Amino acid sequence: MKYQIIFLLGALILIQLSGCASFLSQEPLQEKEQEQEPGQTPAQSPTLAQQNNWNITGKLGIRTPQKAQSINLIWQQKNNNYTIKFNGPIGFGAATIKGNHQQVTIQKGSQELIGTPEQMGTKLLGVPLSVNAMSWWAKGLISPTHNQASNIKFQDDGPIGSFRQNGWQLNFSDYVANGGYMIPKKISGRYGDVSFKLIINQWQFFTQ
Repeated sequence: MKYQIIFLLGALILIQLSGCASFLSQEPLQEKEQEQEPGQTPAQSPTLAQQNNWNITGKLGIRTPQKAQSINLIWQQKNNNYTIKFNGPIGFGAATIKGNHQQVTIQKGSQELIGTPEQMGTKLLGVPLSVNAMSWWAKGLISPTHNQASNIKFQDDGPIGSFRQNGWQLNFSDYVANGGYMIPKKISGRYGDVSFKLIINQWQFFTQ
């Protein structure tokens, strides 16, 4: 059961780690300018960093020295609140993670674990992994509320290619245009001998 929970928490890697940091926000892709009435103020499009309402579906692979496994996930983010549903092969089954900046609850069958994002990651994975950091990493952004990132590298066409934050080496690739933004479809991370790979099949942004 311990390693099943590790995979659950690893999923929290996928989709905020503490301390102020600089971060890079992507602006929406430039769209064709529309005519407007005299005196009308154009609506301001939010940056990718300001987009806090979205859904993603994908597959998460987690590898530890003891085990490797792949699970499907659906992540719904509404401002600071998130619900992540997992569905894995026989032996893993289904699980749901709900939380915010202060508290995380993992529900798997009749078992329930509750704690802060930092407590859950450190206790079960032995590494400083926070659920909330992944809501930034999933968008290809550096978390602004965690340790400062280093070794930041950009791809030739502009988006972030990789960086290191809170001990995690993160890599981003296969960017696609979605909702006016450039979004990575593949995210991988490594912390010592623990690693993950997130393949995002679908992004959907929505208004609150």
